Amino acid sequence: MKGIFFTEFLEMAEREYGSHTIEKIISFLDAGDYGVFNVNMDYPYTQFHNLVKRLADEVRISPSDLTKLFGEHLFSRFIILYRPHFAGNSDIFEFLEQIDYFIHVKLQSDFPHQGITGFKTERINQNTFTVSYQSTHDLIDLAIGLFMGCQKFFNEDLTVNAEIKTEFDKEWVYFTLNKSKVLV
Repeated sequence: MKGIFFTEFLEMAEREYGSHTIEKIISFLDAGDYGVFNVNMDYPYTQFHNLVKRLADEVRISPSDLTKLFGEHLFSRFIILYRPHFAGNSDIFEFLEQIDYFIHVKLQSDFPHQGITGFKTERINQNTFTVSYQSTHDLIDLAIGLFMGCQKFFNEDLTVNAEIKTEFDKEWVYFTLNKSKVLV
């Protein structure tokens, strides 16, 4: 997992819970260089999972909810870091149709990584959209958080359902997004 996930997670955590809390959880983990991560380096996914679990325990929130909050934060950071890629999209589904390009061209050029799988997207109708990807790690909550950030950015209300399927001995995560109404 790229270091940018760790640095963004720690930035969010420090803003939300304070530097004392971050120092406390980092001291218990074998992660990074005493809590300092290089955004371009790869770190074991287990280190990220342990960091989330430790902070969740410390602030008394479920790891699932904390990971969703992080996904929402991460999306807001992507808006800042990659603003031109968000411009020109009229709605959330139009943006999501380009997610594979965004991940594999833009993010891959900034943070090269061999393990990023492709995304499949399909607009079912005006209000329903599917996104699927092959998964080797449990990142469903992170993806849901990213969708939450996306819906805020586009001022749209979504319900998100996730389903895991095994096809040809590979695990795929399928998200069905249903648009209900525009937020006010």
